[in-house]
Amino acid sequence: MPTHFCVAPNTPGLPASLAAALAENPANGHTAEPGGRRKRAIGEFRKFWKPGRTLQIAFVDDPDDAHRQAIVDAIVLWQPWVNLTFEFVASKRGDIKILTGYNDNYSLIGTDALTVGPSDATMVLGIKPHEPRFQSTVLHEFGHGLGAQHEHQHPDADIPWDLPKVYAHFEALGVAREEVDHNLLNKLDRSLLLATRYDRRSIMHYPVKQELTLGDWTLAQNTRISRKDKAFMRRAYPTA
Repeated sequence: MPTHFCVAPNTPGLPASLAAALAENPANGHTAEPGGRRKRAIGEFRKFWKPGRTLQIAFVDDPDDAHRQAIVDAIVLWQPWVNLTFEFVASKRGDIKILTGYNDNYSLIGTDALTVGPSDATMVLGIKPHEPRFQSTVLHEFGHGLGAQHEHQHPDADIPWDLPKVYAHFEALGVAREEVDHNLLNKLDRSLLLATRYDRRSIMHYPVKQELTLGDWTLAQNTRISRKDKAFMRRAYPTA
């Protein structure tokens, strides 16, 4: 179980987030109702980049060459499953801007990256290449950068949380109950999920400690992009 939540603390307000999402990709503002009709979601909308575009990825600080290459090597594992071209730029300005010199890991979701200043980080990757969860952490955070949400908040997730223990666990770490609700317990709008089923193997799923659930329910850290993760990204970023 993480000791923090990886959604960026400086998330933009709804008007700025929606404006950026629609300017980048007008399809972000529409979701499919049962029966195939389209509607505009209120407060819930997708944040995917425009399919077919080049996504520029920059570093706002200066990790050494080996550190930078390790991040690049993890990120490009997403490349085969999205209709985007990843371009790692020498400039400190890009669509996604990575900060490594900070002791945390989080990311803005998809097009929310367009709402920050030209030199402001949109993703923080404080984990170091020698750490055991380095690749899985980079994959998870870059999944957010591509617009993916947390899988443990899928509306069909069947995690039997022991709520008093969950709240007590995070309170001891200095995490407010509202943040626990927002980043762990609240279920996502089904319209955000592109018809993908709940996936315990998703790289976007947090590990789950047995002592925070009722009965026999636990989940180890997922380390790879799952088959359903790939299917989700193909739907989010289809080829023409």
